[in-house]
Amino acid sequence: MPSPSLVHAARRAPDACRHVFRMARVMADRKNGPEGACTVVHLFQAGFTEAQVAAYRDPARALLQGLPLGLKTDPPGRREAEAAVEAVREIRFARVAERYLAGRAWAPPVVQESAAPEAMS
Repeated sequence: MPSPSLVHAARRAPDACRHVFRMARVMADRKNGPEGACTVVHLFQAGFTEAQVAAYRDPARALLQGLPLGLKTDPPGRREAEAAVEAVREIRFARVAERYLAGRAWAPPVVQESAAPEAMS
């Protein structure tokens, strides 16, 4: 049995849907094959890890039956929340930068031109 963290990582992988579709295709091919069913050994032979089999087996079966996958890559509102957090970080950075720059009075360096040594003699 794979560890829960590996199963969770497999479910949240960015390419999870691609693996589910591939697993469903392997299951359909094995179902129509000489054995008449797809076993875990067939999935291992197809290149799936134990964590992937545990994570994608039920969504692949649902896909074969025409049911919803049940895999969600992001919970509702996750992207909006991340955008809001990034906006808050930018505002905080701008305020800190203003305070830092207000404490320092920057002025361009004063350059004085002097006469060339040849012109003086």
